[in-house]
Amino acid sequence: MEKLKPRTYTNTTTKTHINASETMTLSSQTEKILESMDAEVKNIVKGCLTDPAKLLTFVEEHGTPVYKIAHADKLLAKINEEEGFITPLKGFKAFYLNFVTGFFAQKKLHLSFKSNEMFVMRDGEINIYYMLHQFHKWYGFKKNLPGYDEMAQDLFKDNLDNMSDSDVKEMSIEEILALKEAIARDAQAAEFVIQLAKESTGAKKALDKMKNDGGASI
Repeated sequence: MEKLKPRTYTNTTTKTHINASETMTLSSQTEKILESMDAEVKNIVKGCLTDPAKLLTFVEEHGTPVYKIAHADKLLAKINEEEGFITPLKGFKAFYLNFVTGFFAQKKLHLSFKSNEMFVMRDGEINIYYMLHQFHKWYGFKKNLPGYDEMAQDLFKDNLDNMSDSDVKEMSIEEILALKEAIARDAQAAEFVIQLAKESTGAKKALDKMKNDGGASI
């Protein structure tokens, strides 16, 4: 790990200043976006809880392509990606993804070493909670939140299951900050899904109780 020197690191909405004795993070813009984002996403998804395919329609209407591909999970695993929202890529991974989405989804082939953001999923029943998690991350990407650049996402995926202290020591300051942002975005999406699931369960219990005995207390 590199020796700490007074430096300032910036990403899309956060500025971090580091010197030998302290770290100061100025993230007011990130926090401001996050404050309103959950409410915005909840307002969008509340009418789609019984039909998650509507969320994919919303995604397409806002400029992000959606590809339904048989065995998408296996095809994506070859480049260390998972079904759902995929951030822009470069190099061989982008070329492979462009080929797979063009060929297997029977779309026009776009052979390039750069790919745009997209959703790639198997053509079948969609798990609503997984979809909500992916949709929240996509919405954050569209809001230009940090943590969705290729370096941050690669670090997140590479270290998700087996990160060790030695791995962290080998990282640069930029890499550590990027990984921190990627972890934060994933955790925020997961927390959103958990809270929405609790609210939805509570609402269902209240409705059932009202039907049974006219009361709404849970």
